[in-house]
Amino acid sequence: MSVNSSTHVFLVGSERSGSTLLRLMLDHHPDIAFNLESEYLVSQISDDGSFPDIGDYCEFLRNDRVFQHSHFEIKENLDFVAMTNDFLEQKRIRDGKAIVGATIHFQFNKIGRIWPKAKYIYLLRDGRDVANSIVGMGWAGNAYVAADSWLETEMEWEQYRETLPDGSWIELRYRDLVRNPTEQLTRICNFLGVEYSDRMFDYIKGSSYEPLNPGLIEQWKRKTSKKMLQRIEEKIGDRLLLRGYELSGHPRVVLSSIEKRWLYLHSKLGTFVCRLRKYGAVLVFQEIITRRLGLKELNLRIKCMVNKIDDANLK
Repeated sequence: MSVNSSTHVFLVGSERSGSTLLRLMLDHHPDIAFNLESEYLVSQISDDGSFPDIGDYCEFLRNDRVFQHSHFEIKENLDFVAMTNDFLEQKRIRDGKAIVGATIHFQFNKIGRIWPKAKYIYLLRDGRDVANSIVGMGWAGNAYVAADSWLETEMEWEQYRETLPDGSWIELRYRDLVRNPTEQLTRICNFLGVEYSDRMFDYIKGSSYEPLNPGLIEQWKRKTSKKMLQRIEEKIGDRLLLRGYELSGHPRVVLSSIEKRWLYLHSKLGTFVCRLRKYGAVLVFQEIITRRLGLKELNLRIKCMVNKIDDANLK
């Protein structure tokens, strides 16, 4: 099977959908180099498609925690398109692979402005499990609000998918990957034009991720209260059904505007308390004050301290 060395592939989908697991698997394939979360490749493109000033972009990259983990060299003589391509080329050459890819969770509908011939793998996980996982990360204070992230990603993908050429994308379900990994990884390999390799399961040797566990599927059945399930399904139930997921069977409810406002307020309070526990009150309030007063250099220094804590908590 021939391998196209010009292929760029992007793993897209909601955060907490299992993308890190799949990315590690793909990165262990002998022909595929797959970079970690790379939203910085597209996040600075404006909504009208304009590329950022290269000086501003370089400054942004130097202060971006996730970019630092990729260990890329910033070549300031390049324009924006050449620079973003160069980052992925650095990854490909460093790993000695033919195909290069990256994970992008947000604004992936801008990828085509840089890579019009890109290929896409959309990873879909049950929105109820995604919402609970987001709460577990401290990014939302309750699963009702956390479900917004899954729903927004679904809508973005639905719209973007319609603009893509036939044969340039596939969808993969997290539950299918966990239950039948060889079958699903073979699908991906065929899609990318490479031979299947058992080496993709070597991800457990160089990461903290454990072997695939079917028990991670449908955790919402065990971990979510009836009341919260009804609230989540009030928001995303129709989308879950459209995507082939069964609902909990609890009676559908309609939340009042007051209930919704309370849930969003509850979420803000919950995430703030989580930040206090994670970073400490002093650091949290220092970040807020320096940001609001426009003390840019001091704020960046504080953010570096926050980033170190985040890095220490990475799986």
